[in-house]
Amino acid sequence: MKKFITNKITLTILGIILFFVIWEVISLVVDENNIIFPSPFLTISKTFELLSTAYVYKCIYSTFIRMIIGFIISIILSLIIGTIAGNIESIKILLKPFMTALKSIPTASLVFLFLVLVGAKNAPVFMVILISFPILYEAIVGGIENIDKSIIEATKLDGSNTLKSVFKIKLPLAFPYIIVGIASSFALSFKIEIMAEILTGDTKNGLGSAILAATKNDPSNMTPIFAYSLIAIVFMLLIQLASTSIKRSFK
Repeated sequence: MKKFITNKITLTILGIILFFVIWEVISLVVDENNIIFPSPFLTISKTFELLSTAYVYKCIYSTFIRMIIGFIISIILSLIIGTIAGNIESIKILLKPFMTALKSIPTASLVFLFLVLVGAKNAPVFMVILISFPILYEAIVGGIENIDKSIIEATKLDGSNTLKSVFKIKLPLAFPYIIVGIASSFALSFKIEIMAEILTGDTKNGLGSAILAATKNDPSNMTPIFAYSLIAIVFMLLIQLASTSIKRSFK
């Protein structure tokens, strides 16, 4: 086990080094002046420069808060609808085409739809809700359906009513599946929030808005865009690491 962990850490470090080497080679081939495709060293230098300003932390905070608002709403909706569908087969079948459609609709199309319906300010929040909802819904339904049938039969023999059975038995037993669903969709929601901010172009103090502003300020200089993107990538990797740890602990 210790050897496996050591090898995994070593391979991860080598993978990161390889990533930066490939990045540097592409930068040298594509753009010697480091403007259109900046090198990793120039990007990291610009990243630290941005991190020394208060603005970038406001952007991270704003993006994270909007994402959290949408994600919490999505959890509440999926808990309500997923619990009903997990217990009533006809409801699950009825909702299946809707859930399939939600997962199939191109994300960019949804952004433009919400721009018209709720405005640029609220569109990113609604994007997070609609993207994360099907994932959380399926996790809840799957968790309820995977409960040992003998436990369900025992609750019926015990005389437990439906609500008591759902809240005291089914949801607690489905909890590991729900947590895995939350962990799986959390990092994705952060990425969707940033993308929606870029496409709407009207959300203040967000990482997506910062990337868009950098594009407008100097379209020929991609270094700030790469730097903001690197900050977003590092943040998402940290979320992903935390999510992976949570998923492993519940498997």
